[in-house]
Amino acid sequence: MTISPAILAGRRKRWRVAPPPNYSAVKQLSHLPAIVAALLARRGIATPDEARRFLDVDETLFEDPFTLPDAGRAVLRLTRARREGELVAVYGDFDADGVTGTALLTKALRRYGLNVVPYIPHRVTEGHGLNARALDALALKGVRLVVTVDCGVTDVAPVAHAMRLGMDVIITDHHTVNGPLPGASAVINPRAPGSTYGFDHLTGVGMALKLSQALLGDGHGAGWDKGLLELAAIGTVTDMAPVLGENRYIVHHGLRHLRETESVGLRTLMQLARVQLQHANAETIGFAIGPRLNAAGRLDSAGTALDLLLTADAEHALELAASLEGHNGQRQKLTEDTMNRCREQVLARPTVPPLLIVGSRDFNPGVVGLAAGKLAEEFGVPAVVYALDGNKVMASCRSGPGFHWARALAMCGELLERHGGHAQAAGFTCEASRLDELRDRLDAIAGEWMGERPAADESVVDAEVDLPQVMGRTFQVLQRMGPFGMGNPAPLFLTRGMQVDGVSTMGADARHFRMRLRAGGAQWDAVAFRQAWVPGTERADIVYSLDVDTWGGSPRLRVNIQDFAPAS
Repeated sequence: MTISPAILAGRRKRWRVAPPPNYSAVKQLSHLPAIVAALLARRGIATPDEARRFLDVDETLFEDPFTLPDAGRAVLRLTRARREGELVAVYGDFDADGVTGTALLTKALRRYGLNVVPYIPHRVTEGHGLNARALDALALKGVRLVVTVDCGVTDVAPVAHAMRLGMDVIITDHHTVNGPLPGASAVINPRAPGSTYGFDHLTGVGMALKLSQALLGDGHGAGWDKGLLELAAIGTVTDMAPVLGENRYIVHHGLRHLRETESVGLRTLMQLARVQLQHANAETIGFAIGPRLNAAGRLDSAGTALDLLLTADAEHALELAASLEGHNGQRQKLTEDTMNRCREQVLARPTVPPLLIVGSRDFNPGVVGLAAGKLAEEFGVPAVVYALDGNKVMASCRSGPGFHWARALAMCGELLERHGGHAQAAGFTCEASRLDELRDRLDAIAGEWMGERPAADESVVDAEVDLPQVMGRTFQVLQRMGPFGMGNPAPLFLTRGMQVDGVSTMGADARHFRMRLRAGGAQWDAVAFRQAWVPGTERADIVYSLDVDTWGGSPRLRVNIQDFAPAS
């Protein structure tokens, strides 16, 4: 790739400044600060009305649930279940998306007047999706209707088994549809064949929210989403869904609900994680809440996290939250060890292939997805990390833009026992004897799709500015571009020659640092995580984003340093 002359060779990456956006689009947005107009134009927002809807997180972003396939049929079946007093099972998944979705739909169905039992399978002993043993157990309990969350769209045989047991099934799922749909009473999926729904990037918890909206939104008045939207925001951010369109609405309003949550479980979890409730944001979810909810299903049973989200008992909530805290610490250590071993396998090769597949018999299946994500980020290629159970490969797949995992696995379907997921995250199981053939097939697909890929250590800065340029009204409007996340990243700026007034390390192992920056006669606080300062640097070229630091309860502007180099 040709590198722009406007480049910073930092400590970890090479950075280039993005080319100017379309001039006519920026001109249309001249009522906004110039930097904001350029950022919006680069995101494809070209008119004042589009900018207003984006910045205001307009109500029109929240789609009509009845335009989802089979939503009306699902409501009729649930209404019948309420009328006939049937026992309903909510059957979810073991990650944070599935757990929050299961909790959300359980609360909503109970609010609707149904008798509900939630069920989440075990990651290792049962795996993702519906399974016959669990369905048998639910039927013995008297369940007559199963509603799935974050799973089911590929489970043709298990749905048929449920029907033979006398149970109907309603599927809510967001994963890519790779074959015939199960013969369920309703299949609610924005990606189903023939769907005309306006947004197809909802998560599993997002789909649970839409079914709840269809049930409760009409006739229950304002407040139907109380205690629900906050769960939808947590699952959406944790599942790394694009924070655009309807997801942006869910996260924006869900964060507002989270700051005022009455959930005993969430309040206790956040207290143990040392999160200030009134300042909770998307970063809070991504780094504090989501990992703790995920840790239960990765190392033990996701039922611990589900119980926490449903309990109203403060003492029980404390026990459950403490358990999640312990699991999260174990998860961090296990992930680090797994990642180090994966890195060793990659670096032992003469070159990095177009797609990485690494694994070991003693890897924990609960953390292979985390390791795959870190590998994909570090080496800039799609990555698979697998664990072996006997002769069975259990794998998780991650990638960035340019590689669609769900489609790639569908092209290898005859080699796999099970597979599913979406563009950037997926999973599969197969026989170990098939792994070499699968590796060759995926390598070929990656080589065809990725072409000449950019260097893994190269990234893009949105604009080169003087720091005072992004203060005042510009900063206020920049804040309205949030919440930030996948698909809507926090803008990155480059400022050269910043004067450094003081530097101090942070953390037990001094892996982070804090500094004071001076420009235009003013000082700003800055922090850098997982970076090492260069002693003696008096001026630095800095790549950064802007944030509001609420640590200690006093909100103040903070410069988040992504990379730096001593100024030349």
